[in-house]
Amino acid sequence: MTTINIDGIPVFEALVTDAETGMFKISLVDDPAVMSDFMAFDKQRRPQMYSVQDEEKRLVRGCIMRSDFPIYRISPDMGEYYVIYKADTIRRMAEKYLAESRQNDVNLMHEEGSDVEGVQLVQWFIKGDGVSVEGFDGIADGSLFAEFHIVNDEIWEAVKAGTYKGFSLEGVFDMVPEKDVEKVEAIEENTEIFQSQTNTEMKKINSVKQLLVRLLAEFGNVSTDRGVLAWDGDEDLKEGDLVYVEDAEGNRTPAEDGEYVTADAKTIVVAEGKVAEIRDPEAEVAPEKPAEEEQRMGRVETDGGALIWEGENDLEEGREVFVEGEEGLTPAPDGEYRTEDGKVIVVVEGRVSEIRDAEAEVAPEETPAEEELRAETEHLRSQIADLKKQLAELKRQPAAKPAHEEVVTASAMPKTGNKGIDRLARYFNK
Repeated sequence: MTTINIDGIPVFEALVTDAETGMFKISLVDDPAVMSDFMAFDKQRRPQMYSVQDEEKRLVRGCIMRSDFPIYRISPDMGEYYVIYKADTIRRMAEKYLAESRQNDVNLMHEEGSDVEGVQLVQWFIKGDGVSVEGFDGIADGSLFAEFHIVNDEIWEAVKAGTYKGFSLEGVFDMVPEKDVEKVEAIEENTEIFQSQTNTEMKKINSVKQLLVRLLAEFGNVSTDRGVLAWDGDEDLKEGDLVYVEDAEGNRTPAEDGEYVTADAKTIVVAEGKVAEIRDPEAEVAPEKPAEEEQRMGRVETDGGALIWEGENDLEEGREVFVEGEEGLTPAPDGEYRTEDGKVIVVVEGRVSEIRDAEAEVAPEETPAEEELRAETEHLRSQIADLKKQLAELKRQPAAKPAHEEVVTASAMPKTGNKGIDRLARYFNK
């Protein structure tokens, strides 16, 4: 059977078929799907739109569900469609709602966790069969209305300010394709209900359609130092993706060119509204060192390989030293390293603990002959020292001594048997 549609959009009928279906909650909203705002009344019960002159009654009245009125919907499963609630379904769900004692189950804007107290149902009625509703003449018989007493001060102030303008229901219904062609045609032709909707109302529907399409689409987003970046799709952000800046209300504008840094330090580079590059912190390329900085390393060749240290100064005690391997520079192993000029560099825990020059090396042990020669040399040095003392004493003697005394003095020096000392004695006796 051909699907009945309105302007190419299929039409479905909502049904209450079992205990799992029906209306479960009423929500105060700013844009009722039934396109009918509620009225507020003062104590004289004169209808007032969006404001009251007396707060004594605090009553609001509005349409919960319109009979035979096409309501636009869109979902991932069904796409775009219109749903119609007929009079018999509306009566069934209204009776079931009261039987389940849900009359004071009210929330705000269909938001989870927004249930409110102090909004109490005082009237619940269906238009028709002699029941008329002042101010709602253009709404078809069979439509469900409610009147609530609002004792919650905050909610009442919001109603007066126009924050909440009508009712909307929450529930689960079985959807079946509409089969009554004549009813749908009558709805389309009914200028009071459908064709006479203003351009403003149609624009509102289109705006809602666009919003729903956006909400139902899969979006990705990430917080950065310049706001939230969003992109289409639920996959990870990648180069070439179009990105947008999203404000607190979910509005998106193309992202400006520049760099955006995420909380985990990634850098997203945007150019012409697209992701040009994504840099991870660990992937950041270290800046190249200038040639002059690379040359500021000391190096000396040793029998254990080259020792390398930072800086242009000569190697000294306490400086860290490294050896070069496949993995680059690593701390030099402990030990002694001998240079080509005979120096010994002692390394402990990767640092120079001592540098010994070649001439500072300990002399090898002497042979017995060398020890005897050294001892004789020391003995000669001692005897020479004694002779020098004696010479000094002689020089202190009076210069006018007789010659024979001088001879006696000279001859008083016996031979020692040491050729060097005896020659020296003869020299002094001349």
